Amino acid sequence: MRGFGSLFFLLVFFFLGAYGSAIKDSYNNHGVEVNYSPEPSIKREIDVAVLSLAQQDLTLPHTGYRLDILPIKYSLSDRDVNRMLAPGHGQNYPLIYSIDPVGVYTMSAQALDGDHYLVNTYLEGYAPFTVNSVMTPLYILSQRKTYQFDANQYAGRTDVWQSSRQAFYYPRGDCEDHAIVLADWLIAQGEDARVVLGEVEGGGGHAWVVLFKHGKEYLLEATQKDGLSATRPYPVAVLFRDYHPRYMFNREYFWVNTGTQYTTSYANKNWLKQSRYRITDAKSRQFKDKVTSISN
Repeated sequence: MRGFGSLFFLLVFFFLGAYGSAIKDSYNNHGVEVNYSPEPSIKREIDVAVLSLAQQDLTLPHTGYRLDILPIKYSLSDRDVNRMLAPGHGQNYPLIYSIDPVGVYTMSAQALDGDHYLVNTYLEGYAPFTVNSVMTPLYILSQRKTYQFDANQYAGRTDVWQSSRQAFYYPRGDCEDHAIVLADWLIAQGEDARVVLGEVEGGGGHAWVVLFKHGKEYLLEATQKDGLSATRPYPVAVLFRDYHPRYMFNREYFWVNTGTQYTTSYANKNWLKQSRYRITDAKSRQFKDKVTSISN
C-alpha cells in the first residue's frame, strides 16, 4: 500500500505534554564548562571537521525518503510526511504520531528552522572523523560540547533539536543534541547505537544512547562531563535502573516500548519496531557546500 489518501483521517498526532517539555533533561551536568586540551592529532581532526561543516549547508532535507508503517505495511512518501508534519511548525514540543490499531509509529521534533522533522532525519549519517575506540566519541563530545538548555540558547524556544552535523558544529546543546551526534558517530563506526527517549527518575524527560555490542547492552550518558577517558569501558545498561525508556530510534527504525518503562533491557520482546525510514534519493541527502555570492 502506498500514498496518503484514505489513511489521512486515521493519522493522529499528540503533543507530548509534560514529557515533551521535560526533554530538556534532568541530568546533573547542566551548563558545565570543561577545559578541554585534546591531543594535537585529535585537535587537528576536530578543527578540520568543524571547518568542513562551516562550508556546508546544515539544513535538514524535506525530500528523498519514505516512511514505512511496518505493522500494516503502509508506505508514506516524503510529500505525505511533509503534509503530516506541517501543522507542527513552530511547536516547541516533540510530537508523536499514532494510528489505530498500530499505536505510536513515529515521532517528530522541531529543528533550528522551526519545522518539524521525523526523528530519524536528525541522524544524517555523519561522523566527524574515524576513531579507533568506541569510547573516544563519547569522550570527545563530553569535553567539547557544553550543556545548555534550549530556552537559554534559542530565546525562549523550549525544545529545539540539532542534527548530528549541527550538534558537532555548534558548541552548545542539550541532551538530545549530545545523544544524536554520539549515536550517529558510533553508527558510522559500524556500531549498533540508538537514541533513547524517556525519563530519568526524579528528574523528568531525557535522551541518551544505548549501544548493543557483543551480546550486551550499554547505556551511554552523552551529557556526562566528568569521570571519562578515551579508554574507560562503557557501563552496562542493567545498572541504570533510574532510566525509564519510552522510545528508541536509529537512522532507519523507530521502536516503541510497549512494556514497563522501568525496564533496563532494550532488546526484549516488548520493544516493537513500528516504522522504517528509507532513503530513496541519496543525492538529496548529500552534504552540500554553501553557495557564496560575490558582489562588487
